[in-house]
Amino acid sequence: MRIGESCAVIGLGLLGQLTCLLLRAAGVRVIGIDINPRMIDIAGENCTDLALARDAAGVEARINAFTQGIGCDAVIITAASDSLDPINFAGAISRKRGTVVVVGAVPTGFDREPHYYQKELQVKMSCSYGPGRYDPVYEEKGVDYPQAYVRWTEKRNMQSFQDLLFSAKIDVGYLTTHIFRLEEAPAPMIS
Repeated sequence: MRIGESCAVIGLGLLGQLTCLLLRAAGVRVIGIDINPRMIDIAGENCTDLALARDAAGVEARINAFTQGIGCDAVIITAASDSLDPINFAGAISRKRGTVVVVGAVPTGFDREPHYYQKELQVKMSCSYGPGRYDPVYEEKGVDYPQAYVRWTEKRNMQSFQDLLFSAKIDVGYLTTHIFRLEEAPAPMIS
């Protein structure tokens, strides 16, 4: 994503909210979409330029207007669902030759027509933290990938996010809903 581009995030739970924050910090115009009115309100107040209910009347038209008739440059799916709706909806709101990134747990058996084929959409799967995840040589032995070949590894992604927090370019304070004293934590179960 580049500054000034538009990205829709489908699913505004914790991962979706963090995704929106990162996109906005990068200068991306962010559209948040969810089925939960509370998550839509929270995102609208804190991390999106436009927050919409998936079932709102005219949702595609509103996104089209927001993107000046182009469609979203990218759509990131952070939702968890057994439905094909998130992946098919992503195709509907994407611009021609746009990118759909699947982060959440959704089926990917999308409908080829009318959107994915005609728009020549690119579908990418995200492996949670980034390259290095699930690689025992990287995660357990600390053997890093060369930056020239893999710019954003699991470790570098985390470092960059921490830098954004430290510099206050991202504020996650609104995501805190409860604070508990350590003494109130449940005791570990002994088997």
